[in-house]
Amino acid sequence: MLMTRSARRAAALGAAPALLAAAALTALAAPPAAADPAPRCGISSCDDDDGGSDADSGDGAVTILVWGSGTTGGGEGYEIPGESVTILPPCRYFNTTWSGKEYYEMVQSGEWIGGRDADGNPIPPYEGYEAYKDDTEGRWWSGMCSSADYDGPIDDFFDYSDDWFENEFEPLYVEPGEPVPVPPIPPEVLVQVAYDEMTLPDPQIGWNPRRDGDGATVVNLPTWMWLEDGPVTLEVHAEAGDNQATVEATMSSMNFSAANAAPVSCDGHGVEWSSGASSDCTLTFTRSSAQLPGGVANVLAESQWTIEWFANGAPQGPLDPQTTSANFDLPVAEVQTIVTR
Repeated sequence: MLMTRSARRAAALGAAPALLAAAALTALAAPPAAADPAPRCGISSCDDDDGGSDADSGDGAVTILVWGSGTTGGGEGYEIPGESVTILPPCRYFNTTWSGKEYYEMVQSGEWIGGRDADGNPIPPYEGYEAYKDDTEGRWWSGMCSSADYDGPIDDFFDYSDDWFENEFEPLYVEPGEPVPVPPIPPEVLVQVAYDEMTLPDPQIGWNPRRDGDGATVVNLPTWMWLEDGPVTLEVHAEAGDNQATVEATMSSMNFSAANAAPVSCDGHGVEWSSGASSDCTLTFTRSSAQLPGGVANVLAESQWTIEWFANGAPQGPLDPQTTSANFDLPVAEVQTIVTR
């Protein structure tokens, strides 16, 4: 039965954890089990096909190509090899399990009830259904939209699903051996794939002073901290059909904290020590680490990443920032001096 937009919104805001846009389920008493949401997986670890024909496959999953690149603090570029991930898009086709003959007989007998559209008009049978009235091998594919697979506000989901049903969707008849229908995957869906697949590295830190042997720094002397030659920018692309989304992450700042030193926040990723250089990314220890557990100061290094996204090359604005962190042990030594006159 077709639900109006307001009725679907009311259902979604009530107890329904996964909204199925009911226009997709016309004439179905219940959605098939294969239409239930499934987790994203790497293509190599997905379950093997069960051996059925394409016309009998019904989960509506879509394969997304993901790849990326980045630059390190030293200015070197690197590539992230591509891989495929499989998702259930929010709006997708599903197998009704009706052959052409079964559907034709339901319509002719009056058993098929298409419901009514938003204006109260009866929904007609699938266009061209008579052409398959004797076919027992193919299957009719209809459409569905699930809010469980949409990452965003419920009103945005309704806009997305309404647009899909009005401008993209039409029931399709799939013969055995033919590819199952795949809906266009918009950048708004692809960006979530790219964001989820992006892994930002934990920081690896260099410092100075650094005593030979144990790497110790010294009391009351600014200890420079900087990111060793790790990634400072990263972009991940997700592509399906004619659409692509890109997520760009940039390390914007770093924080350092440790016992016996005032915490510090600094823009960028620090500066490697060199004679004549300057840096605001320093920790100054006021006491040695001799009395601390293990005789070392445990330093927490945090990297803040700002993230932007692009739809087919056009900027779309910021995404939630991310923070990565790492701990490392740093001995802090006292320097004994003797003054003679």
